[in-house]
Amino acid sequence: MGPHVVGRRHELGELARVVAAASAGAGALVVLSGEAGIGKTTTLSWLAATAASAGMPVLAGRAVADEGAPACWPWSRAFATGRGLGLSPELLEIGAGPPAQARFVALERAANALLAAVPPSGLLVTLDDLQWADDATVQLLRHVGADLAGVRLIVAVATREPARLGAVPALPAARTLRLPPLTPAEVGEYLRATAAGRVNPALPARVHRDSGGNPLFVRELVRAIGTSSGGLPDSLRPLVGARLAGVGADCRTLLGACSVIGEEFDVTLLAAATGHGPDEVSGRLAEAVAAGILTDDADAPNHMRFTHALVRQAAYDDLPRPDRTRWHRLVADALVASPVPGLTADVARHRIRAATDASTCRAAVDACRAAVDAALRSLDHADAAHWYRRAVELAAGARLGPAELADLLLGLAEAEYLDLRVAEALRHCVAGSDLAAGLGRVDLLARAALVVRGIGGEGPNRVIADLCARARAALGDETTDDGPADAVAGDAGTHARVLAQHAMALAQHAASSPGLTGRAQALSRRAMALAHRDGGSTALVDALHARQTLAGGPSASAERMAMGLRLRELGPVPERPETPLWASLWRIDGCLGMGAVAEADGEIAGLAAFAERLGWPVARWHLLRARAARAMLAGRFAAAERFVEQGQAVAERYGDPSMQGQHIAFMLDIQRKTGRFDAPGFDVAAAADADPRPIVLAIAADYLLAGGHADPARPLFARLVPLLPDLPEDIRRPTIVAIAGELAAVFGDAGTVAAAYGCLLPYAGLYMASSYGYRGAFARTLGVLASARDDHEAAIAHLTAAQELERRVGAPAELALAQLAHAGARRRRNGRGDHEHAVALAERAARTARRLGMAPALTAATALLRELGGADADVLTAREREVALLVADGLPNRVIAGRLAVSERTVESHVRNVLTKLGLANRTQVAAWTLRAGLRT
Repeated sequence: MGPHVVGRRHELGELARVVAAASAGAGALVVLSGEAGIGKTTTLSWLAATAASAGMPVLAGRAVADEGAPACWPWSRAFATGRGLGLSPELLEIGAGPPAQARFVALERAANALLAAVPPSGLLVTLDDLQWADDATVQLLRHVGADLAGVRLIVAVATREPARLGAVPALPAARTLRLPPLTPAEVGEYLRATAAGRVNPALPARVHRDSGGNPLFVRELVRAIGTSSGGLPDSLRPLVGARLAGVGADCRTLLGACSVIGEEFDVTLLAAATGHGPDEVSGRLAEAVAAGILTDDADAPNHMRFTHALVRQAAYDDLPRPDRTRWHRLVADALVASPVPGLTADVARHRIRAATDASTCRAAVDACRAAVDAALRSLDHADAAHWYRRAVELAAGARLGPAELADLLLGLAEAEYLDLRVAEALRHCVAGSDLAAGLGRVDLLARAALVVRGIGGEGPNRVIADLCARARAALGDETTDDGPADAVAGDAGTHARVLAQHAMALAQHAASSPGLTGRAQALSRRAMALAHRDGGSTALVDALHARQTLAGGPSASAERMAMGLRLRELGPVPERPETPLWASLWRIDGCLGMGAVAEADGEIAGLAAFAERLGWPVARWHLLRARAARAMLAGRFAAAERFVEQGQAVAERYGDPSMQGQHIAFMLDIQRKTGRFDAPGFDVAAAADADPRPIVLAIAADYLLAGGHADPARPLFARLVPLLPDLPEDIRRPTIVAIAGELAAVFGDAGTVAAAYGCLLPYAGLYMASSYGYRGAFARTLGVLASARDDHEAAIAHLTAAQELERRVGAPAELALAQLAHAGARRRRNGRGDHEHAVALAERAARTARRLGMAPALTAATALLRELGGADADVLTAREREVALLVADGLPNRVIAGRLAVSERTVESHVRNVLTKLGLANRTQVAAWTLRAGLRT
């Protein structure tokens, strides 16, 4: 079964168990790691033979060390061998759309196709040498690894550097096996298996010492011993050199050319580079095949490769520098003359390595630009950024002028931004802008300012704002933030985009620099006016984006709905393919804020169709958060949590930190309302200390207070209060003020209560609602604040209105909270009929809270009912009442479990629910409650 493998008993046993488990339906990811020559490829071959003997098809691919290799090359080769299963390399082709999304769609399509192709007998995919794999190969591995549970699929990979693969989300399906060096005994076993005669007893120890137990070194040492009478070499290089010395001069010359082409090469290309015919080249290389330097495949006679990467590297390193650069130039020339398309990356690689003077450096820069163009056509922006970097590195040698270097730097920045490498993109924008400023190039300065957009965080946006200020200075309006629309120089569309970009950048750090809000608003107005004058859709989209970012006040919801409609009316915008996404999101936010739920549902359905049609991960993420907000409105907390978790899975693959923040905000709100305060998985107070933005301070303090942790909530509230007067007038401001006001009511801060009430009064008929979540009608908060000010009449009026607002949109959870607040306000006023009204409200709130699983609201309602003398037995289920009576009899959980024929753990759960729902501290209080509730006399 498979090749003879020395040692590895533990590893082979593990692999045999993996094959058996996969045959029974349990897929697995296997990672073989270890240094070069340690036997990873041999072990993969043994695994392939074992799987094949169990009836499993085997698909194999391997990465190569050449920078010109296409994206997903190992997977592409594996899929090419799986056509009989319905697979093909075409599954990995990147389609149209934003680059990150298009790459994601291709990988998801390929992963799904592979999982669907697994036959009943199982399937093994082996991927070798992944230390050289590109990012897309690793991403696809993660996609597949995440879905192996219950699939008869084994994916086995070999790599020198397991850290290169990152965190593969397939545990416990993943098995990582690091192959250790052979022991002296295992080296002796190898020698006895391969030697023609008796083995000197001292030889295994010597070979082990000189080889370090590396199987490749052992094999080469044994080969050298068998072919020479000299002493043992001290390292692998002399061994490989000895092997190369065993072939003739003509063959060695050809091997130098082979090593230049790569670990794998086509005989036709080698022939073109050397000027010999293919048959002649093949004949000369036969000697290298016989010597174990090269290997060929009878099914692919035009394709050959080195037996090991280290052999190829040794052959390459042995080339004198002039020969090496000459071979690279000849290979590049042959590639340019080749009729085979898609070789631009290979040409660039060889031109770079042949670059020795200004002329050859210029040729290398041109080749890199061609490789960039090819990468951009296939939407491979990571590859485009790679070739831009190489071109920049060659700039000095090619004697490029500052304008051409600035163009390269900004092209690099654009590719990095599209590859989601924002920090690097901004750094190169600054470098390009510096060169453009020295040249007085307005076009390049504007281009530098517009590369990175739509990014959160103060740090990046401070850099963007500086770039915009520099571009505006070149455009002649650096001091006219609110100047007339016609006070511009140059292209109005570009100018409008720079102004919109500047407005959005200033808005992002207005929270810590309040004076920036006015400037951002002024720039937004100018951008809109210029965009209208220009008439171009791209400028108008950017201007609308700036306006939407800054929209605030009670009219903001209606304004967002109108801007979404305006965006939709523009139709397709080639430079902004995401325009329909924003049109839907803005309208969803506006509709939810105004309580137009039916219209919001229609927009969510349209967004779902858009996300399904294009398959963009960012569109799916926005759809999931909109659905989560809608589920929160409906009180469907389990569904909301499911949507949030699905969105988090997309966010982890997409790599956007702002998405992570949104996930945390949603989860804290769900936990706050359901009472699962032990579930965040991190220290909420410490997180707010590390990120003291007003929205973070508000959410964290609110969560901690709801969970009964007033002490850590109080200092967060104290830090929030001084920030409130200077909050920018945007979509977050009223929610921050509302949370701060309710916190102030608890902490006795009358000044903040009064200020919050005055600020929120214009929002009385609106909702704290958007695709970012649902916290209910502002009227409830206004009622709470009025009650805290002892304005009972206003409080009851607001809370009555809040109940009607929540009924109108179908929000049972927030309706229960409004009823509970209303009951409290009635109790405090204590006028005629208030007591009975408060009891009825608290009972309705308790029933809804119990039905929806809102433990904190249920506890509060129960406590209020006890204060009012109302019956609270109905907050418990029938089984919970039964358990409560048995607890009142003084029975332990074990006895109660026997009486009710349930597990002791189930009884523990019931007792915990009884204590939580009734707001009681211990079992003694349960006994007193049964008497008070009339369950026992």
